[in-house]
Amino acid sequence: MIFTSKRRARVGLRASTLLPSSDAVESGSVASGSVEPSDAVGPVEVAAAPDDETAGPATEADAVAVAARWLVLTTDVSRGFARALLPEPFAVADRPQLAVWIVEPLSADSDAVGVPVGRLFAGMSCNCLLPGEQDESAYTSDFLVGAPIEEGDRDPFSLPDLPHTALSLVNGVGGMGFSIPPVDGVGRGVVGHVELAECDGEQVQLTPDWLACQSWREDVVSGSRTGAEMPALVHTQWEVTRLSPIVTGSAVIECAEFGSHAYDLSGSTAALDARYGFARVAILGRQ
Repeated sequence: MIFTSKRRARVGLRASTLLPSSDAVESGSVASGSVEPSDAVGPVEVAAAPDDETAGPATEADAVAVAARWLVLTTDVSRGFARALLPEPFAVADRPQLAVWIVEPLSADSDAVGVPVGRLFAGMSCNCLLPGEQDESAYTSDFLVGAPIEEGDRDPFSLPDLPHTALSLVNGVGGMGFSIPPVDGVGRGVVGHVELAECDGEQVQLTPDWLACQSWREDVVSGSRTGAEMPALVHTQWEVTRLSPIVTGSAVIECAEFGSHAYDLSGSTAALDARYGFARVAILGRQ
């Protein structure tokens, strides 16, 4: 993908309320060996956490799920471009640069999946090089939107408001636009459009469930920080059950602007692979 970078005068970035998670997506098409690479979503490899930071087993109170429409945009680009889509505060030493997730949970025993309306479920991930790694990683952006079944405002893990994750889709399934605006109002965030194939077109069955791990700093969640040492990360495990085939299409990112970074992608002719379907996301537990 061809893009240009234009630096603007530095404007203070609002500190992120969630720092990168430790999941790492396979480079390339992120497909498993059992499905053709271009159209399938494959398992996510969970990066090993320190010995004392492995997530424990879930309890009944911890198991909460959401139903979500699944839209996946994947492309191989440079490491610099992957960073371009994420604001600088997401950097965490010795971990991949990952973006943020926001979830509104629903009943753990519900299997209903329908056209998403109302409340938002959204996410975005970015896989970059870890310190000491030699090979370029792929940039993978996973956008999920959906509506949980109504169950009040239940939020068992007190997830904070997450900057840079507001996602909007318009014009229905046939041609959707998406945007991820910065909360501090500086720049347009990530803006683009999606053209999906017709629902009765060729479809590819979804691959098995995968696990993901989300991490954030406790001082950011609580809004306070004491002492000079970096506080420990809080980890949450997720399980995604794919409930439908994937409809394929293409997507184009038009611009990426966060704080002092502004990337104009409108001159690029390269489109990302877009894949669309339904998924069920469960929170397995929090450490």
